[in-house]
Amino acid sequence: MNRTEATDGDALTLFCLPYAGGSAVTYGEWASKLPAWIRVMPLHMPGRGVRHQVPPMHRWPDLLDLLVDDVRPFIARPFAIFGHSMGALVGIELAHALRRRHGAAPFWFGASACRAPSRRERELHWLTCPEPEFLDEVRSLKGMPEELLGNREFMDLVSPFLRADFHLCGSYAYRQRDPLACAMLVLGGKQDNEITDDPEHLAAWARETTGPYEQKAVDAGHFFINTHRDAVIDLVVESLARAFHSHGLSGMPLQRSYA
Repeated sequence: MNRTEATDGDALTLFCLPYAGGSAVTYGEWASKLPAWIRVMPLHMPGRGVRHQVPPMHRWPDLLDLLVDDVRPFIARPFAIFGHSMGALVGIELAHALRRRHGAAPFWFGASACRAPSRRERELHWLTCPEPEFLDEVRSLKGMPEELLGNREFMDLVSPFLRADFHLCGSYAYRQRDPLACAMLVLGGKQDNEITDDPEHLAAWARETTGPYEQKAVDAGHFFINTHRDAVIDLVVESLARAFHSHGLSGMPLQRSYA
């Protein structure tokens, strides 16, 4: 199937969520690389992109209200959710919110470079910690060039929503609940030491679903969604196709057939 052979009515919607400090631009080139039967829909976080005038949100209920409203028009048909790092944590909460509020759940979920919800650690100082401490943490993630970290004007612009994102991650409170029933793909970077220092950090994702679970390693660091984008897309498409066929749905090729 090529990209001209699928209509919007045939397409599966894949909601995508970025890492802390990231934006919908993270997935800007995915649409041209995905097969026609997947319609990618990057979700916009407050304080950046088309929502640059929306104040940063550091409370989970506020963020979930915003995102649920975004996706609600598209959940009558099969949909999937993918998130990288913080995006995976937001994604799992979005999935549960949709199931709780609207009785709709993803048939597939992808978590990338993120500790499982049950393995999170509480860190409640990111909104108020001194700037040097905050910058050291951002620097340790190796996702922002040093010239930007040293640019005061740029950091004054991005720090408010970056701190809010860090606070969301640090204030996350895991609670027991019925797991999802969807297929799940979990990706981890072999050189992402904070994730791979304990195998359970990723393996514990298996407890978040009763559906088929698979875990794959990418030979890269934390931001492999940028450095190894095509490899990630391959893994996502192959997993989505298997999940679609396991649900008895037709029209989606098992083999990669896109440029």
